[in-house]
Amino acid sequence: MSTYVVGDLHGQLPLFENLLEKISFSPQADRLIAAGDVIDRGAKVGELLERLYEGARAGWFLPVAGNHEEAFLQVRDGEDLPFYHDPEFGGTRTIESLNRLGHTRSRTLEGWLRSWPFSWSDSRHIVVHGGLPAVPGSSLGDIDLCATRISPSGSFHECVDLRPPHILPSWDGRLVISGHTIVRKARRRDGIVMVDTGAYRTGRLSAYCLETGRFHSVEGIPC
Repeated sequence: MSTYVVGDLHGQLPLFENLLEKISFSPQADRLIAAGDVIDRGAKVGELLERLYEGARAGWFLPVAGNHEEAFLQVRDGEDLPFYHDPEFGGTRTIESLNRLGHTRSRTLEGWLRSWPFSWSDSRHIVVHGGLPAVPGSSLGDIDLCATRISPSGSFHECVDLRPPHILPSWDGRLVISGHTIVRKARRRDGIVMVDTGAYRTGRLSAYCLETGRFHSVEGIPC
């Protein structure tokens, strides 16, 4: 069995399908974890969510929430977030895409999004969208702070909002795999893996295999 962590998808269903084909992904044997920001910006948000929802029901897909998921749910709860509808943030595409699926399916997917955790972990790895909040007085992060620490802006949980130089290794030595911050090429350094290569903008979607430590990527035209 192989476990892959994929960077920010942002509705890029064609690139996602190409990546699964390239790594010969087996739904019966493998698992895939999304490091947050599955929604917004791309043209295939609804279709991608449906694909991943069925994957979660089948047991091969595991989600981690990002700042885009948190913002979407805040808007659904009636909060006024003008930036969510800005074309760069891309929230309008999610709302339109879900509306096309119809009320019942849209509410099912929204309910599923509300269940997404802020992190995934095992004995050797931690997957988080932005980064681990710092242990007070240190330059190390702690997964246990993800659910409680709010970013200084007050908009999001800190773990979905952190960017370098605040992407910290875990205090317990586990490898931290992070999305959110776009890098030219996915990389591992000093106990941290950065896996978001900006698929919605660059057309490059990347993933990291936990068992082998190898990176995999595909390139194409963003939708």
